[in-house]
Amino acid sequence: MINISKIKNFVFLLIALMCIADLAFARDNYYRLDDYDSSYDKLEDSPLPPSKDKELHPSSIYKQERPPRVEKTPDYSRIEIQNSTQTSNRLENRRISSKKGYLLLGINGGLDLYAYDAKRQLSLEFMGKIGYLHYLNLNAFRFYFQVGGRFPLNNNNPNALALNFNTDFLLNLKVFHFYIGGGYGGEYYFSQKYFSHGFNVNLGISKSLGNHFIEFGLVIPFYTMYIDNVILKNNIIFVLGYNYKI
Repeated sequence: MINISKIKNFVFLLIALMCIADLAFARDNYYRLDDYDSSYDKLEDSPLPPSKDKELHPSSIYKQERPPRVEKTPDYSRIEIQNSTQTSNRLENRRISSKKGYLLLGINGGLDLYAYDAKRQLSLEFMGKIGYLHYLNLNAFRFYFQVGGRFPLNNNNPNALALNFNTDFLLNLKVFHFYIGGGYGGEYYFSQKYFSHGFNVNLGISKSLGNHFIEFGLVIPFYTMYIDNVILKNNIIFVLGYNYKI
């Protein structure tokens, strides 16, 4: 029969031998601590060098993440500027108005220089004006009708009724407007019962003072007539004018 007692003794002896072998070969054990010092105290170590990483304020932990950026479609539509004192016209120191077109009323005084019989003859002219003025930003254009009389300063020149229709473009030059244009008109001489007519060119400068305009310019006519078989030609007109826009 099998002796149970001997088997038990053999098992206990085997276990005891395994424990002794494990202690004997513990140097090669994976979990063994090399150079372990039971007297080591970490609190006695010197402080570590400061970290180069940026230190955040403690309150940063309460900051929330920004929401994702929403892409918006740009709006390129034009926004009209409301009338106000802040949007006044800096060049003319007046308030900008949404109104672009104006009725134009004015008067002109001028000095006409004629060529007659190899001499230079002079006449004074006085003209009334009515027309329309339209702004293109700071520039403008106008068309107008003029009628009046021309009166000689000597007996060689006859009295004349003058009338013309003109169109001018006004170019803004900050301090004043420079205008250039042209028209069609002429002079009716009562003594000769003759109407001389043709084209003319307008040049000059215009200064705006609110609704008032003061201007100085030249008119160059391109028409002639004959008096007693002698050519009478209006060479140039020096004009000083005043206009008012409504």
